[in-house]
Amino acid sequence: MCTSFVYRKKNIIVAMNFDNNGMPFEVSTKDPKVFSVLVDGGRGKMPSFGVNKEGTFINHLMVDSNGTGSYRRAGRKVTHTTKLVNDILYEIITPNELNEYLNNMEVVNVPDYSVHNMISDKDGNVWIVEPGRKNIFSEFNESPYYVMTNFSLCDYKDKKEVAGDGLDRYEIVNDMLDKDHYLSVSDAFKVLQAVRQNGEWKTALSMVYSHIDKTVYYCYNGNFEEILTYQFS
Repeated sequence: MCTSFVYRKKNIIVAMNFDNNGMPFEVSTKDPKVFSVLVDGGRGKMPSFGVNKEGTFINHLMVDSNGTGSYRRAGRKVTHTTKLVNDILYEIITPNELNEYLNNMEVVNVPDYSVHNMISDKDGNVWIVEPGRKNIFSEFNESPYYVMTNFSLCDYKDKKEVAGDGLDRYEIVNDMLDKDHYLSVSDAFKVLQAVRQNGEWKTALSMVYSHIDKTVYYCYNGNFEEILTYQFS
């Protein structure tokens, strides 16, 4: 269970808590143009979330299934969430192509999982992809920020009702971002700190990407006093 948000006033800031239940993971910068976190969900380590040199971010967070969107083999008209993460990070699909791509491609889950994706670009445009439901496009000037946790944003938008995990974290993030006139990197970490988790799902990695700085700031295990950096050259 994770929390992510895109702040899109002046500087574009993307922030995420990766909450983990013990799955092996590692930070990868093998390709210097991509900062990614690889997670082994039982089928080997695959890109789970990250950001590339162009400022394009993508993740996938757990969400309750609505009974559709289950795994099917990828093909000409079908792709799955893990492949989408890889294709976005490595610019096989660019933000300029994304609306057309999503209009013509069905995104499904990988086996045994139900997730949704948040994608954002250097301008603060946001796409939400929810297999078995639909997609949302939120233009950069629609709102000052966009938040995603672990309930369906499509269901929330359509019904104005929330079902599933993460409502408490969603509300905390919204309340904190409402009070900020200009969000700094340190402010973003304060928001992540306010929604870090312990227990079965523990905050294992927290990251903040600043587009002005072209830098990813991150820390492990809720240790917000020891921030590491990765700067795109």
